[in-house]
Parts: sequence; structure tokens; C-alpha cells
Amino acid sequence: MLRIRENCGEEIDKATGGDRARSALLAAITANESEGRRAAFRFVPELHDKLAAMLQGAEGKVEGVTKAQLEKYLGAVAEEERAEALKRLAGLHGYTQLPGYYCISWKLPLDALTDKEKHFELAVRRIEEIEKEHKLAPDTQPAELGRYWSTAHPNGKARSALYHWRLQQRMQLYLDTPAPASFSGSV
Repeated sequence: MLRIRENCGEEIDKATGGDRARSALLAAITANESEGRRAAFRFVPELHDKLAAMLQGAEGKVEGVTKAQLEKYLGAVAEEERAEALKRLAGLHGYTQLPGYYCISWKLPLDALTDKEKHFELAVRRIEEIEKEHKLAPDTQPAELGRYWSTAHPNGKARSALYHWRLQQRMQLYLDTPAPASFSGSV
């Protein structure tokens, strides 16, 4: 957690507005999802299948993204690059492993997901959406927020049985880790 605080603490603090609970949650998600790697990428075949089915008319929406939105997004990509673009949309990107297709509804280029400052702002945006939709709070329900983050479902099962335990442990470690002397943030 020290490495995450040193490498990402200022961006996390800026994105959360200094909210200690959100900062700790975001840092713990970062540790759990990418171990603090900016360019982390994980392809999700099931998501790729859903997006491809949507293009063929078999799937209505994927988490609020419509066929028309997906076609418009891919329409801006050269035809020979569309298969790769669809793969990137079906992947998880950056520090907290944000799904690529979020860029469609957020109207952003995919590389925004690996921009250090922008990534954490987008992750906070997603945390706020989850909080609002499921009435969850990072200071009192971090495990539930983490569960939703890792599974896209409030009662989902994470890839690792230790995901939620690690999340809570890492949140506490982050809160207990002093900010580096060069860090001017308030977390």
C-alpha cells in the first residue's frame, strides 16, 4: 500500500476530494485489481461475446450501452481496426480495471482509462454511481462496494475468495500508511 500511496496517492486524493474512506477504498481496489499498474489490461471473453451479440442484434443493451451507441463508437474507428477496438472495449483497463465500454457512455477515448489522473476521476465517478444506485457508503459498507466493483453485482462472487478480506485489510493499511514527505494531499 505504501507503493500505491507513493505512486498514486496525490491523484487518488484529488479525485476523492480528500475523502478518507473513498481514498482508502480506491487505493485498496487499485491494489486488488492491478497491484498499482497503470497499463494493466485483462480481456473478458464473456463481455466480448455480449458486445458482439449486441452488434448482431441478439443482445439489447450491455449495462446501459445500446447497439446504436456501440456502432457509433466503432464507426469512428478504421474498419481494419474494429475487431481490436471491440476487444479493447471488452477489456478491463488501468489501475482499478475499468471496463472499456464505459468509454462509450462517458464519451471518452479508450486511452483515458490509462491516463493516471483521469483514471481515478473516472473510478470515483463509477464509485459514486454504485453508491447512489445501491445506497452503499465506503465508510460503512466497503466490502459491499468492493463486491460490486469486482463482480458488477451487489451479491456477486469475486474471482478470489480473499478479494473482500484483502480489500478491507488494504483499506486499513492505506489509512495507516503516512503520506510521503513530498505528498501535499490531505489523506
